[in-house]
Amino acid sequence: MNMNTLGLIGGLTSESTAVYYELLNKEVKARLGAQYSSQLLLWSFNLSAVLPLYLDDKPAYIDAITEAGEMLKSNGVAALMICSNSAHMAAEQLAERTQLPVLHILDALAVALEHKEIKRPLVLGTDFVMEEDFYIPNLCKRVDIDPLIPNADDRKVLNDILFTELISGTINPESRKRYLRVIEKAESEGADGVILGCTEHCLLLNQSHHHLPMLDSTSLHVKAAINFQLS
Repeated sequence: MNMNTLGLIGGLTSESTAVYYELLNKEVKARLGAQYSSQLLLWSFNLSAVLPLYLDDKPAYIDAITEAGEMLKSNGVAALMICSNSAHMAAEQLAERTQLPVLHILDALAVALEHKEIKRPLVLGTDFVMEEDFYIPNLCKRVDIDPLIPNADDRKVLNDILFTELISGTINPESRKRYLRVIEKAESEGADGVILGCTEHCLLLNQSHHHLPMLDSTSLHVKAAINFQLS
């Protein structure tokens, strides 16, 4: 069958990029059969080169993402997807410069929040996702929710776990317990769901770890991408 070619902008880390590649192919096989795989092109950043831009020069980081998108466009992709929640800070510029559809991770999350009727999700992610004025405000434009975020001390701890452990694929059971304590605290404050708002979170947490609905942004993004790819 004909299949739209996806252009993946991988990184910040290779860990979540590898998960995207694996899940895209698993989802295609589940829908079409074992002889099929996802038709895609992948650009993956060198972490050591791009992490300083992410941390200290976000305009340059956005430029790097849009340049990667232009390279993928020149090789014939039908749509682009960014394999990182935080890197969606570049989604608008990417769409403008490439004039291609950008399959936005917040669109996938909004659909899942509505479907599960979650109104007060706890948002977990990098400090950029949890604190700055891009991610949560733009999610709230898509769906009627009243999100919660961890307190300042917990945000620092969770951000440190991301950038000292998950960024390199290190899975620490004590770090999982730390996340679960934050989730328990949020549930006591009225949280009715959890947004795993970092594409590396799926390495550490899944629905088996807590009874609150967990929205894995990585898997939701992948399913939305396959819907486009097979449309």
